[in-house]
Amino acid sequence: MTQRNSVYSASFTSGTGALFHREINALLPFLNLENTTELLKQEALQNNVLLVNSEVTRRSLVRQISSRIKYAFPGFWEIYYSSSNAEQALMLFYLALNSATVIYDFHFDITIPAWKGSSRTFDWFNYQMKLDQLGDKFQIVDKWTPGTRHQIIKIYKRMLKEAGFLNEENLIQSGKDDKFFLPFLKNRQPWFLEACFLSQADLDRITNLYSRSL
Repeated sequence: MTQRNSVYSASFTSGTGALFHREINALLPFLNLENTTELLKQEALQNNVLLVNSEVTRRSLVRQISSRIKYAFPGFWEIYYSSSNAEQALMLFYLALNSATVIYDFHFDITIPAWKGSSRTFDWFNYQMKLDQLGDKFQIVDKWTPGTRHQIIKIYKRMLKEAGFLNEENLIQSGKDDKFFLPFLKNRQPWFLEACFLSQADLDRITNLYSRSL
């Protein structure tokens, strides 16, 4: 499986969505085929299922979706197909964390500590500060304009909401059945359990459940 992206880019802010739930569901018949890349390119031209009038927008959507789906582990789309809408959104958040480095940093360096702390709120200023810190280390981040930085935080906040982690400004746990997380352990992605605000007791329980299923 492709390792998590480590290159900083703001390209995920282009297009019209955050997790692209509707668009990925429309493209779902293409996503588990050997010629997925070619089919997505054709869809950008032909607009058979996306139903987006602008070809420029369709091309942007296809680029963004293509950059994420390569992080799907074996069997991902079969599980996705049979999952609820809320579970699908969480799986798409997993792809976003893998594909957008700044989103991963936001989540693990700012959001999870906030969840584990006393406030459990989305504090915009903390994400601005994180971008400042990254800008001190990475020239590409330092070159991002204030508008781009604002859009990055805005899209990440929308991702949190769509994935079920945010109610207004309050961080919440997106409760899922323990069995939902077993494929992530099977595919050596235990970090995603922490990303879902699970406690150590939750982690231990699910890990034990997985061990018994082997």
